[in-house]
Amino acid sequence: MYGAVSKDKKTKMALKEQLETATKQMQGFEIPAMPAEVMQLQALFQKTEFPDTADIADIIARNTVLSGELIRLANQAQFKRKDSDEITTIRGAIESLGLLRLKTVITGLAFKTLVSDKVFDEVLEHTMDVSNVSAELSRWVDGVVPEEAYMAGLFHNAGAIIMSMKFDGYSQIFFNTLTNCYTGILKEIELFGAHHGVYGLLVAKKWQLASMYAQVMLMHHQKDFSIIKEPRAKSLVAIVQLANAIVGESSFDQYNGDEIKLMRKNAQTELMIEDEIVDEIRISLMSNSLV
Repeated sequence: MYGAVSKDKKTKMALKEQLETATKQMQGFEIPAMPAEVMQLQALFQKTEFPDTADIADIIARNTVLSGELIRLANQAQFKRKDSDEITTIRGAIESLGLLRLKTVITGLAFKTLVSDKVFDEVLEHTMDVSNVSAELSRWVDGVVPEEAYMAGLFHNAGAIIMSMKFDGYSQIFFNTLTNCYTGILKEIELFGAHHGVYGLLVAKKWQLASMYAQVMLMHHQKDFSIIKEPRAKSLVAIVQLANAIVGESSFDQYNGDEIKLMRKNAQTELMIEDEIVDEIRISLMSNSLV
């Protein structure tokens, strides 16, 4: 019909309007800035492909909270070498993870350190569980490595974290999106003019995150995977969705509504991961063996 607007164009128009609304809502609110230590590391990595481990350790050591997070991560099952001793130093963590993994995860760890004392505990605990499960799921997905999945898990709810810092009483709205993962997003748009994935784009822009992470932040409640054109971003979105379902099933029985079950089914089909694998990961999560 003449003058009709395509579905894709309507979606883009709606996203543009939501982004404008979110930007206006955030006027006067300062999104946490990237720590100086992370910017210094990025400059070092740009300067040379193989920087000296001692130089990297010296920079990270200036931020004691970030140092602790890095050592903790290096000791996790998804990243620690089998039969290796406990890692207790920054240098040991760097050597165990390797430069490639370090470059991938350091930004996410820094974001976590900045917001951990500013948001309600449940959203941070949920985010960390999703990060750990995402890293584990990536082992059964071609084209995605654990550190990328972990990073996607860390940042996927960055918009919700920012909204919880900005808007009083947001916590219940957020938890509604965990079980009503499609209609809950519509409720956010109704109340705030944009859903938390759109607010996440503001974080992605400020932190200069790679496009695939920005897409995860925006579309981790997307029902139709065909909309996501970039293969690795599509896999990461599906991983994060399946991880959310596993965490919900493991932690909160009340989260097992029809929408989260559909999200799990869609994501599992997209990733071609068998039920047995999902059950194993759920058991590992419940026994804390992923941490």
